[in-house]
Amino acid sequence: MNIAILGGGNGAFATAADLALAGHAVRLWSRSPETLAPLTGDSTIALAAEGRQGKARLSLVTTDLAAALAGTEVVIAPLPATGHDDLAGRLAPHVNAGQILLLTPGTLGSYAMARALARAGAKLPFALAETGTLPYLARKTGVTSVAAPVRAANLPLGVFPASRVEPTRARLAELFPSIRPCADALDAALTNAGPVIHPPLVLLNAGPIDGGRFDVHAAGTTPSVRRLIDAVDAERVMTRQGWDYPAPHYELATYYDEARAAAGLYGAGARAKLVASGLWSELLTFDHRYVTEDVAFGLTLLESAARAAGVETPAISGLLLIFQALLGRELSGRGRALEHLGLGDFSRREIRAFLREGWESPMWAKVLR
Repeated sequence: MNIAILGGGNGAFATAADLALAGHAVRLWSRSPETLAPLTGDSTIALAAEGRQGKARLSLVTTDLAAALAGTEVVIAPLPATGHDDLAGRLAPHVNAGQILLLTPGTLGSYAMARALARAGAKLPFALAETGTLPYLARKTGVTSVAAPVRAANLPLGVFPASRVEPTRARLAELFPSIRPCADALDAALTNAGPVIHPPLVLLNAGPIDGGRFDVHAAGTTPSVRRLIDAVDAERVMTRQGWDYPAPHYELATYYDEARAAAGLYGAGARAKLVASGLWSELLTFDHRYVTEDVAFGLTLLESAARAAGVETPAISGLLLIFQALLGRELSGRGRALEHLGLGDFSRREIRAFLREGWESPMWAKVLR
């Protein structure tokens, strides 16, 4: 399959290398010449991943987006949600109706990206899809090497419009066999573990983080931190139930409790593999995606979706208020909050129908305003 990978971070390198080693023709695009410079003479990324290792030769490495996209069937953007608006502007002149655009993960980005593309006058792709979590837990180990000690065992997939889920799932399952189709894009977005686990880990470990390199997943995961994570996760699950989304809900307990791990996002032994790798002992700031994405986009979506379902969220709303004070800017109702995406005036039933019909829905013209 001809695939374009957009981005130059940990996830982009892991995705590009893994799919190239699986036999696909992979092009890697980044807006940063500095990121791609080490691959200019030799477009090879060394991958050490769960289930697959080796040196992956890419078919093209480029800062030319038109060249990266030409003739591709699937376009994958392993970018934080904070980069989706910029990417939509860059994609607008080049995307075509035969492509599938996949965001890993999305945080309702499939809808947000479709809206941004349409506002820019672009031709919309066949479908926009998003995963509920990262396909790989990965970190670069060098300028041309990446390690992914954990691979998603159950990868929730949402498609916008949801009416196109089956052909989209069939195509993407060729790349990611662990894909599990969801009812729609919001269903997938509400499986995301990032906003559940990362904000409590960062906030309650602010002191050690300020001191330098620190592994929040190892030393930072104390019983008190777990209690807050569990409280946020309980609110997330109640929100999913309020929207009538069925199980599995991929509770965070499946990550921490090995007896339930097979039913979780990352499968048996995931946390032990991540901690043993030592790759997550790193410098963290409030500019890290754990905050810029998981708080400002992920928690705002969770809070607004809960409000629409009549679910109280003291843990989620409390975290947003504290991070608002730390960041010095308003968070609630912004980011990926439903009201900020033009969906605030609609009922749950109307939103669910819209997510299925997409740009064929009468609501499409209203949300583009």
